[in-house]
Amino acid sequence: MIRLIFTLLVFSIATEGNSQEESNLRDYFGVKQQRPINDKKGTYYISFGYNKNWYSKSDIHVHDPNGKFDFILHDMRAYDRPQVQDIFRVAISIPQYSYRMGYWLPGSMFGVEINFDHSKYILYNYQTVKLTGQIYGTTYDQDTLVSHHFLAMEHTDGANFLMFNFMGRIPLWQKPLLSVFAVGKVGAGIVVPRSDVTLFGERVNHNFHVAGEVYGIEAGIRTVFLKYLFLETTGKGVFCNFRNVFATGDAMISHKFWDGMALVTAGFNIPMGNGKMRGKYISNE
Repeated sequence: MIRLIFTLLVFSIATEGNSQEESNLRDYFGVKQQRPINDKKGTYYISFGYNKNWYSKSDIHVHDPNGKFDFILHDMRAYDRPQVQDIFRVAISIPQYSYRMGYWLPGSMFGVEINFDHSKYILYNYQTVKLTGQIYGTTYDQDTLVSHHFLAMEHTDGANFLMFNFMGRIPLWQKPLLSVFAVGKVGAGIVVPRSDVTLFGERVNHNFHVAGEVYGIEAGIRTVFLKYLFLETTGKGVFCNFRNVFATGDAMISHKFWDGMALVTAGFNIPMGNGKMRGKYISNE
């Protein structure tokens, strides 16, 4: 990957076109800025990085369609497993990773993006929560200690949020070899978990499946180096609705929660058109 990025960077700089006519532009803050003349066919980019998550409490609804049980465990707490300390010792897909593939429209500050976050969701063991509903004909409305023998659930092969985003950017500071943008994104998509569930002592590690939907917003800073490489740091808030999580037998689990996420990703721009960045940087003076 590093060799590919270096090759693309050298090729793009070596084939850079002739200078274009200077024009007067003004950014949102009325200060002198510089920005590249956009390619006629826009710019694609790809990026990869890692994430950290904080989850809200969630009501876990467990339902058997055959009528054996139908109950809710209220305000269950969960945590993530970033494994950032392991990124140089394990496969890059083991920690909580994120990747993006996007496209900035030509001559525009807007774009679209496919956005994927592999985040892990694990219920705390030994929680005392309120249990309501019925289990094998017995009705409950009481506080209950929930251990892994009763119910354990983790989306550790990923809660997996796949989203399509609309994006905008505002230039904050720009020079020929270094630019800083504020970026914002809003979108929606699906959750594709692989869930490991233990219910009443029976454990099943399921396959990946579409289990519901996710909605979110993301905002942060993108710093572009040498016009082609960039580092993006963002905060993200999402609402996750897991409608159909496989449990054991015919039983299903549903739950909803909020997720606050911190992300760092790195990537590179791929200008389209003639395969190179057109023109030089121009002043807003």
